[in-house]
Amino acid sequence: MEYLLRLGELTLKMGRSRERFEERLLYNVRDALESNGLEPKRLVMMRGRVYIEVDQDAMDVLRRVFGVVGVAEVVSHKFRTLDDVVERGVEVFGDMVRGKSFGVRTKRIGRHDFTSLDVNKALGRELLRYGSKVDLTNPDIWVRLEIRGDTTYYILREKPGYGGLPIGTGGTVLSLFSGGFDSPVAAWMVMRRGVEVNMVHFQLGGENHFHKVLAVAIRLARRWGYGYRPTLYRVDFRPIVKEIRDKVRQDYRIVVLKRLMYKAASILLEELGGEALVTGESIGQVSSQTLRNLVITDRAVRDTVLRPLIGLDKNDIIGFSREIGLYNLSEKVEEVCALVEDAPVVWGDEEVAVEEESKIDEELLKNAVMNRVKYVLRDLDEIDIDSIDSLGVEPDSIPEDSVIIDIRGKFSYTLGHIPGSINMSPDELLSNAERFKGGGRPVVVVCPVGLESIDVVKKLREMGVEAYYLLGGYRGYRLTQKPQIGGRN
Repeated sequence: MEYLLRLGELTLKMGRSRERFEERLLYNVRDALESNGLEPKRLVMMRGRVYIEVDQDAMDVLRRVFGVVGVAEVVSHKFRTLDDVVERGVEVFGDMVRGKSFGVRTKRIGRHDFTSLDVNKALGRELLRYGSKVDLTNPDIWVRLEIRGDTTYYILREKPGYGGLPIGTGGTVLSLFSGGFDSPVAAWMVMRRGVEVNMVHFQLGGENHFHKVLAVAIRLARRWGYGYRPTLYRVDFRPIVKEIRDKVRQDYRIVVLKRLMYKAASILLEELGGEALVTGESIGQVSSQTLRNLVITDRAVRDTVLRPLIGLDKNDIIGFSREIGLYNLSEKVEEVCALVEDAPVVWGDEEVAVEEESKIDEELLKNAVMNRVKYVLRDLDEIDIDSIDSLGVEPDSIPEDSVIIDIRGKFSYTLGHIPGSINMSPDELLSNAERFKGGGRPVVVVCPVGLESIDVVKKLREMGVEAYYLLGGYRGYRLTQKPQIGGRN
């Protein structure tokens, strides 16, 4: 099969700069093909086009190479005269236009003894033997061809690409990656500008949650990260969250958490040698993303922070997620904030934020970064999220006569809890697991948003306890607006 790639803004580059962009594009195209088991027989850069010959259908792979604005499957033909062009055109398009109205469009580059209009007229006249009529306004089918030098490329079908610039021409960044809708789309947008994006995930939930995040990162890298080896770094932030809970005033906990994430990312960025940080934040989406709180977070570091989603609303972001093939994975990544608070500060005070943050030992942050785990994403197989056992129950379907254990802190429990639930710390619950074995009453574990409880439930199961976690946690329970859900002391 033969393809012509139509190139976008890299054609506006001049001199050595353009040569560099074209060389990188060819490298990325070859990487895209070979990564998908396709071996190019020919790969040739032309003026504003790339010609490719490959054994199998490569349309959907090629259109995901950044820098490409269109991919056309073609039939090429070397010619001497206009009659040669027309004769081969009839062979290619005769059956395609049979019984249909059609028009002919020709693009021509080079010196010839005929014009594009001559080709349109001559080929259209011959194709009338097959088609119903020529219609240059709204035909059933457009017959399209490009003539370049002594070769004609007859276009069989075409799909748009995603434009941008070839990855590897725009530097390196580190993206704060949660795996939900926002951060993967933000990473994709920066990749589209030719930037190599690596990712850091600050782990707040359990293993199940992390594997869902990893599944999104792998999909993003394998579908779009052609030309380099995207990497995700896993940094365990759970000990830091515990410190924040214990030491930071309640309304500033989320702001402090975000500032510490930025600081940890900055440490890693300096070590890796990147140019900027990337986040999926947009103004006003949640309390930590008000303009004031974004400014307070920014000032935690000296690095440039890129926010490609800053002016988008959630529907815009979800639309992009669908388009780039991540929606079905991202929608299953639970929103996680291990510091869910009833009244987080919306318009913070920087002095207060800095004072509260100073209560956290910086060595804890450095150790978290030092003990990170590295994942080279394109070396990993895709993860089937549906195979991850969640062991969860919905708030309105808790098993009858269950024991509900609320593992949130005492303060949060005092502010509100499921009637009849028992407040115990995770360690306390696990050390008393024998108490809940063999009693015929299942245990349902409740945490803020249903993430911390997953690991606790898995450990309880290993100890022989019939245990479940509450999907959505206490926040999910409150959204059901039910006056009471089963369970007793």
